[in-house]
Amino acid sequence: MESLHSFLTVLITLLIIMDPMGNLPFFILFTRQHTPIERNRMAFTASAAACAILIFFGLTGDYLLRMFSITLPAFQLAGGAIFLIYALQMLALIPIGIKTSEEEEQEGISKDNAALVPLAIPFMAGPGAITAVLVWRQGEIQIGFLLLAVITACLITYTVFRFGEWIHKAMGVSGVRVVSRLMGLLLAVIAVQFMVNGLQQIF
Repeated sequence: MESLHSFLTVLITLLIIMDPMGNLPFFILFTRQHTPIERNRMAFTASAAACAILIFFGLTGDYLLRMFSITLPAFQLAGGAIFLIYALQMLALIPIGIKTSEEEEQEGISKDNAALVPLAIPFMAGPGAITAVLVWRQGEIQIGFLLLAVITACLITYTVFRFGEWIHKAMGVSGVRVVSRLMGLLLAVIAVQFMVNGLQQIF
């Protein structure tokens, strides 16, 4: 039961950070000139690439932290700060520009295939998601549950992109924004908890 709780906690947090609903308008924008088959392929490619990146950091996280002599509390504080910035962006309290730049967005519009950049990186597997995976790798969650959460989150993101046109029409712009704001609020709470955990370990 405890393992299931840890799995669900990681999965929900990772989904909030990856923000598939918030990224859906960008996916639709980048793929508006493509056929349905090409859009489906791009959704799969972006999700698979993001999954591979996060799994890589999940498997090598111990080595990377030891190599740079980084402690878990330091990563928790840094991760909490990054999550808080993301949350404030999702809540539209600060301008967007941390996860991706305007230049990257314009490049995504002009590219024939934006699946890898900027959809996979940095929209899905950005600094926030990578940091979260590295922090969880140092925690008590088993590596199997962590990797399963990563795969599940990417599958859910693929499903959102796969049926993006239908979801966007059903919910409308306002509906998508409301969901993104709610996810931003939850992420802000998670960010504060990450920093509290880091400070507790320090003091």
